[in-house]
Amino acid sequence: MRILSALVCFIAITSVTTFAKQPLNVEVTPLIGYRFGGDFDTSKNKIHNKIELSDETSYGLLTAWSFDRNRQGEFLVSHYNTDFSESDDFTVSNTGLGITYAHLGGNVPISEGPVPFYITGGFGLTHLDPKDDGLSNETRFSVNVGLATKIELNERISLRLDSRVYGTFFNSDSAIFCDVETCAIYISSSIWVQSEVSAGITYRF
Repeated sequence: MRILSALVCFIAITSVTTFAKQPLNVEVTPLIGYRFGGDFDTSKNKIHNKIELSDETSYGLLTAWSFDRNRQGEFLVSHYNTDFSESDDFTVSNTGLGITYAHLGGNVPISEGPVPFYITGGFGLTHLDPKDDGLSNETRFSVNVGLATKIELNERISLRLDSRVYGTFFNSDSAIFCDVETCAIYISSSIWVQSEVSAGITYRF
């Protein structure tokens, strides 16, 4: 995970520092996808449990800018609404949960041709928003890394396909979604992982 974080930070920092030196060429891509994974392995008083999240459709917006002939910087916002399962000792009136990623990063090409492939990555924040009014929101640092391709349809429009893995950082043995008396989820690991596949139509300005 340290190597992954270093790779993501290198891509993002390179994108941002070079941004001011190159002519601006912007791409905007509305995305629709499918988010899965992200079950929480939990523990409390030596009792192990698992909180499961339902797999659901995600929606996002990716803005990219070129800083040389191949590489791009990227800003990604991706959101979905899901539900989490309740543990034996905690119930809520609403198990709905919104999860949003906001990441700054970039992409670099790894192959060329009619169907080029890119390594893409970024870092930023994960915002977890439980729908029960009695539970608190959580915002944590996170990274992503993935593989993408863009198929040109004409000079300005492309079909973009993405697959990403998100990693959100927690302190082990911490808790989230707490009300006055107790917490919905007790976390026993230091990183929480979700995956996402998505597709969108890119418009180049």
